Amino acid sequence: MSATPNPFEDKLKTWQNIIQDCNINFLIGSGLSNPFFGTLGNIEIWLTELENDTSIKADLRDYIKASLYASYFVVAMQKNILLYDIVSIKDELVSAPKNDIEKLQNTYKGYKDFLRLINQIIYQRRSNTVNKQTNLFTTNIDIFLEKVIEDLNLHFNDGFNGVFKKTFSLSNFKKSFYQKSLHYDNIAEIPVYNLLKIHGSITWKLEGNQLIFNNIDTIYSIQEEYNKIKFLDIIKLDNDYWNKHKKNIPFKEIVKEAQKTTIIDTKDFVSAYEKLQVVNPTKAKFKDTTFNKSYYEMLRLYANELEKENSVLFIFGFSMADEHIRDITFRAIRSNPTLKVFISSYTKAATDIVSNLKLDNIDLKDFHNVELLTEIENFNLNVINETIFKKMLDNINCD
Repeated sequence: MSATPNPFEDKLKTWQNIIQDCNINFLIGSGLSNPFFGTLGNIEIWLTELENDTSIKADLRDYIKASLYASYFVVAMQKNILLYDIVSIKDELVSAPKNDIEKLQNTYKGYKDFLRLINQIIYQRRSNTVNKQTNLFTTNIDIFLEKVIEDLNLHFNDGFNGVFKKTFSLSNFKKSFYQKSLHYDNIAEIPVYNLLKIHGSITWKLEGNQLIFNNIDTIYSIQEEYNKIKFLDIIKLDNDYWNKHKKNIPFKEIVKEAQKTTIIDTKDFVSAYEKLQVVNPTKAKFKDTTFNKSYYEMLRLYANELEKENSVLFIFGFSMADEHIRDITFRAIRSNPTLKVFISSYTKAATDIVSNLKLDNIDLKDFHNVELLTEIENFNLNVINETIFKKMLDNINCD
């Protein structure tokens, strides 16, 4: 990055003042865990069409549903096992990562540098009127954030409390941490992250009417059942169709391919999969009222944080496709003139963000307190760290 001019150089001082004096929020989407974790772009459409098509026979319907679940598991969840089990990760970037280890290395480094930089920036806050808390709202269900925070030995609230049975409650967020010196009893506030996984997590489990922390045991259970079955490879079907037609495979084509295969009993796999406490990639997003309640409580907390005076929201890796989050975000933008929002785009064109905002007739030119960052192509987390937060910390240290 040093060889090319930093397009944000003229803005860094202003942004530095904002981040030092405001309530800080991040909205993190799946783009930040890419390419290690991918997305199955049309899975919500396919699962919804499957639910609505009553002409499909029960055994074929079950097989297609299981195959869609299996494809989503492979793309977005399975590699949490590698992330969880890996002992050490090299702290250097691979210019063109080809395998899972190299992709993990790059993604892990992005999160590691980001969390470390923000922690140091917050630690050096010049204002005593603003606490040293940072809110991380994420729709990601993977374990990157908590894994890296723990590896860095930083403090965080994730909604769970307990030792042998960690249970989830909204009251477990917003806890502050203080350090008292051994000799003089001086007290200093320690930076802390509030990690709110709006769409749930692969580490959550429902026990009775309580969400409890289950490590990644559910993923191991799904993997065990996944290994027993030959599913319809929807990832390959979709990729092949895209290469030929430049669009996702239509649902009717998936049904045709499924009709050519031998239908296998997938009940055990589906049963293991549906124990996941995550937002389903369907229009009917919730399986139970406990998770439903937690989802809306976290959305309400998200809305409340954006309504606070002098707040800032950085949006990374998020295309604004989630209609609930999009609505809450822009309602706050309209009603809170002291809220400043930065939306980063991976591409200069920002086609996905712009098209999703158009669904609500939103034109960013109408909002003085929103900036869309499109100055850099391939604007991933490692580049964000290098061009914004590292420079910001350097300036603070110089000051």
